[in-house]
Amino acid sequence: MKYLKYFICTILIFVLIEAVLWVHVHHQGWDIEALLPGDAISLWGTVMTVVFLVFSVIALWNIDQKVKELEDMRQRMEEKFNNIEQKNRDVMLEADKAQKNIVNKAEEQIKRILDNSTFRQNFYDQLTRIANIPDPGKRVQEYTHFLRTSGNVKGVNYAYVYISRGDAYLQLTRYEKALADFEMASKIDTKTVAPYFALGNYYVTLKDYKKSIEIYEAGLKIDPQDENLMMNIANSYSAIGEYAKADEYFDQALTFNPDLVMAYYNKARLVRESGDPLWKERNETYLDHCIKIMPYFWPANINKASILREKNQNEEAAEVLTAVIGATIAPDMIMAILQRGICYRLAGKMPQALNDFNTVLLYAPHNIQNLANVSQTHLAMGHIKEADHFAHIGLEEAQKQNYHDCDVDFKNVINFIHMDPRMVMPIDIGNADEGTGNAPS
Repeated sequence: MKYLKYFICTILIFVLIEAVLWVHVHHQGWDIEALLPGDAISLWGTVMTVVFLVFSVIALWNIDQKVKELEDMRQRMEEKFNNIEQKNRDVMLEADKAQKNIVNKAEEQIKRILDNSTFRQNFYDQLTRIANIPDPGKRVQEYTHFLRTSGNVKGVNYAYVYISRGDAYLQLTRYEKALADFEMASKIDTKTVAPYFALGNYYVTLKDYKKSIEIYEAGLKIDPQDENLMMNIANSYSAIGEYAKADEYFDQALTFNPDLVMAYYNKARLVRESGDPLWKERNETYLDHCIKIMPYFWPANINKASILREKNQNEEAAEVLTAVIGATIAPDMIMAILQRGICYRLAGKMPQALNDFNTVLLYAPHNIQNLANVSQTHLAMGHIKEADHFAHIGLEEAQKQNYHDCDVDFKNVINFIHMDPRMVMPIDIGNADEGTGNAPS
């Protein structure tokens, strides 16, 4: 189809030539066969010239058409290019506008977040202040005022507010009010176990242990691994005498938290209350677990000491309690009290000095330097038996610790008491007064 017009033109040329020849032959009397070679060549040249001219005209016409097509194409491309540039400018303008809008919105959002954060922080500060009020009646008033005036601030845990007010009502034995607040908290907070703790503890307070178990077990459906809920369930079972179920839940809590001290402590209490024939051995085992996990857990150490006393192991019981007592005060504080006592003794204020030395004796009963000061202060106050007692204890402790800097002071007190002036040596104040002695044992 592309070359159809050329083919048609060629056919028309031949038709035209045939027409010219026909006119010459029939109207002008040409005899083709009688033509001379030169005339035939001339005729053929004329024909070829005509063909050439026709094809030249057609070619020129085609070129002109192509030029026009190229020009149209150029114009279309230019228009498209201009359109693309305009679109790019429009896109860039829209992008700049969108960027400005995003920045403005981000700045507004950040400002709103900061404002809300500050707003919420102010509320949390207020709630902390209310929680530290010792009077439960005053706390109820403050929580009520907070709930009435705070509105509905996003991010504030209102379930916590209701639980806190409910706890205050519970302290005031206003049980119906407490229950209403705990139930409101459970409606607000359906995703955590906090309301279940509050409701369960409410029924424990009323000694309705079966209901508390029901509430705590409902909480376990939300968080099946909450060991504190398991502990509460175990304690409620223990309260109604179902010791096997209680022990089961204590063990379950320990599977999720093997270092749960209170679980071991409660298991120790459980074997004692359940009348287990081997309760003493099992009780001591559980208490040892407690002390291993938390060495200065007071209840476990006290119960451990009680068992040792029942076995007539009084010295071991005293060591258990000494360890936990000594850990409750810093060694530097003990040394400061000791040094103040020395200052009182040197100033002649014996009662104040003895008070400080007895305080050190409570927290560090094996401190040799303090024992020396205690014996000398008792001697100065005329407490002969006490002075002799602590002097002998000091010598025994010095022998155990292989620390003999205060031996002269102990022997001096003993010799003075037994009235052997030949054995009394001048008191070396430096040994008992200024040295640091041994660290508290």
